[in-house]
Parts: sequence; structure tokens; C-alpha cells
Amino acid sequence: MALGGNHLKVGKVFVAGGLPTHTYIPRGEYKLEQKVRDYLDEGHRILSIAGPTKTGKTVLVKSVLAAEQVVWLSGGTISSIEDFWQSIADDLGLITGLESSNTSTEAESRTTRGELNVGFGKGGREGQSSTSSATSDKSSRTRPVVSVAREALRTGLHIVVIDDFHYVPSEVQLQIVRGLKDLVFDGLPVIVISVPHRAYDVVRVEKEMTGRVEQLEVGFWSKSELLAIAQRGFEALNVVDAESIAERLADESFSSPHLMQSFCLQVCKYNDVRSYVNQSKQLFAPAWEEFFAARAQDASRTAFDVLARGPRQRTDRKIRTLKNGVTTDIYGVVLAGIANTGPRTAITYEQLRASIRDVISEELPQRHEVTRVLEEMSKIARDQIEGEPVVDFDEHLSTLHISDPYFAFFLKWRVDADVNSPREDVEALPLAEDYRGGINVGGNILAWRSRTN
Repeated sequence: MALGGNHLKVGKVFVAGGLPTHTYIPRGEYKLEQKVRDYLDEGHRILSIAGPTKTGKTVLVKSVLAAEQVVWLSGGTISSIEDFWQSIADDLGLITGLESSNTSTEAESRTTRGELNVGFGKGGREGQSSTSSATSDKSSRTRPVVSVAREALRTGLHIVVIDDFHYVPSEVQLQIVRGLKDLVFDGLPVIVISVPHRAYDVVRVEKEMTGRVEQLEVGFWSKSELLAIAQRGFEALNVVDAESIAERLADESFSSPHLMQSFCLQVCKYNDVRSYVNQSKQLFAPAWEEFFAARAQDASRTAFDVLARGPRQRTDRKIRTLKNGVTTDIYGVVLAGIANTGPRTAITYEQLRASIRDVISEELPQRHEVTRVLEEMSKIARDQIEGEPVVDFDEHLSTLHISDPYFAFFLKWRVDADVNSPREDVEALPLAEDYRGGINVGGNILAWRSRTN
């Protein structure tokens, strides 16, 4: 039986980047919703929800807190502690200015007496006069925003959510945690959302919070969970998947519900399904390579180009040759190595080094050369690319994190280096060929065409 209705639009069923209703999957195996509710019931700690980007962290919290009064803050807009408290004050509509006035009145009375001679008699006269004056004194003062905001939070115990907490500078994170610590002790619910390798930022910046932070991991999605998105959505639209389309979409989603939602939406549009169909309709699979290449083009092409270009100073870069005959610089080599891992979403230096060995035809770059490139890429991702950084290099653990599944998807389908394909099954493209999967890196085409696809 269809779950939708005659007016149900496909964009309301498959929602990429918003809060879905028809295709919201609670992931019951992990009891994530219940764990958030348990935290709200118990309190007196900070709840740190961590997981890869576009795996449903924000959707989870918004779904559970839909009926609650929430102060929702975005870490990307907080660059100082003043920003933090002002954002809370603005959200709650708090007034920081106070004005008072005092009016006083003074009065003065006079009595006069005298005699009047009228004819042959005498008479008396008595009179009274008065004057008054009024003075008014006005004063105003402005209460510090932090005092007003803290008072409101302590009184109302509103739920405070800081999304993308990892965007907040470390020194500001410390000030935020210290400013909230006593309020949390008194029962204020505070939820911070971040990417996995920044899950312990609260404790990292403030050691005294050890034991006062509850961790909740929102991991990558299983194939069965991704399939549930398609199954519910197709049923809601009254369409039939007889060609195992959902299976292929799930395989290419890099465990991301965000990508799965997007793929399902595009497949429906490819089949000219834009709303609920009264008569059941079968879906047909598109030409997959063209379909995914087109989706990848929309995903992270700009981010890749910016990373491949590297810093502006390029005059001293050595040109290197890959095994497929392509010549590029060290940034192209490193990106080729990253793509060749699958790409993985977390790549240690040793894994990257082995992958670079697979793609380069000459001597391996030195360790300091590779780590310098990874550090530069992380800086570029933070400073020059809008949104969450697509890559982040952890110098302490010597690990590169691909934070965005869209970027990983791009590397697979636009650079097209498939780790499952042996290198002898990968054909190098002529540099002059206009190939849709090719990426221009320093004037060269960095691309592979897999014979097994």
C-alpha cells in the first residue's frame, strides 16, 4: 500500500540535505534516538555526537528534538566567545538594556494676614498661596550579554545544540566549555555535534570535563539501512524497483544517507517520476557510468580543483610521472594516491605511501614532501573551500581524513581510480583526449579508465 498520496512530490520523499519524513530511518539497531532521549532525561553532562559528515547526525538531533525548545547554534558562525553568547541572546530574544526613571515634586505654601479700613469699621483678611516644582531623573544601564544569556539558560534550562562544533576555534571552544560547565552541573542540556576525529574536543580543551561528557557515535550506514531509504521512498511514490536499482545506489553511496537520498531522487527524475503515481510504475536503470559521473561532477569538482592547484607558488614544483603516463606535480601525485586507496575515508601515512607507490613510475616522494602537501591541503580545505573541510590531516596520528563522502565519491568517479581493479586492468588516457572523467591538474589530465567497469 502506498504511503503517500496524489499530491506527494518526489522532493518531499527523497530529501538530501534536509529532514526527511517519509524516508527517515531510525536505525533501530543502534537505538540512537533512545540514547538522545535518555541523555535529556538524565542530564548533568555534555552529549557529544560524532560521526562522518552527511551521515545523519543533524537529522537525528532535529528529529528527536522536534517538539522541544532548542537554542540551535552553528559552529561555523562562532569565531569568538562574544559570538557565542550573543547568538544565544538573539535566539532567545533577550533584552540587555534596562531603563529606570524617578520623579519627585516639591511644594511651598505661604499664609498672609492684614487689616482693612472700610468706612468707620475695621476688618481682617487672610490669604494663602503655594508654589510647586517637579524634577525627573532617568537612568539606563546595559547588562553584559553573557550575564543575561547565562541567567536565561539557568532559569529556562533550554536545550543548547552546537552543530559543527569542530568549526569553532580551539581557544573559543575552551571558553564555551568553561562558561557552560556550571550550568551543565545544574542540569542544562548541551549537545555538541562534530566529525569523528574531533569527537573529544570538549575534553581535549578542558581536562576537567573528563567524566562529564557522554559520547554518542553516529557511524557510517550499512547497506541494509541505505536500502531501507529506497524501499520506503519507492513505496511512498508507488513505483517498483524490478532491476535492483537500489542495490547499485547503495553500493555507490559511500555509506552516506545523504548520497543515497540524492541518488534515489535523481533516478526517479530520470524515470520522469516527480510525484506519486496513481498506477504503479516500474523504474528503469540509467546508464550507470554516465549517471554517477554526472552526479560526481556536481559533488566536489571545485574542491578537487582547488586542492590540485595547491598554494599559489608553483614555480619550484618538480614534475613527476605516473604509471599511466600522466605527468603532474606533487599535488597531483598525492591526490592520485588518495584516490587509489578506494578512496578510504581515513588514510594513514603508511597506507598513502603504499598507494602512491602503486601509481607513480619513479622514486617515491620523501615523507616530508607528502606530509607538507597534506598539511597544505588541509589548510586550503579550511580557508578556501566553503562548508565543512573535505579533507583534514591529523599531524599527531599521521592520518588523513576524508570528511565528506561527496568528495570520496568524486575521487572515485571523476578521477576513476578503483582500488578493486588491478593496475594492469587500468588503461591510461591520452592527454589530448577530451574525457569526461579527466581532471586537469597543473595543465595535465589526471584520469583512469577502468576496463572492469
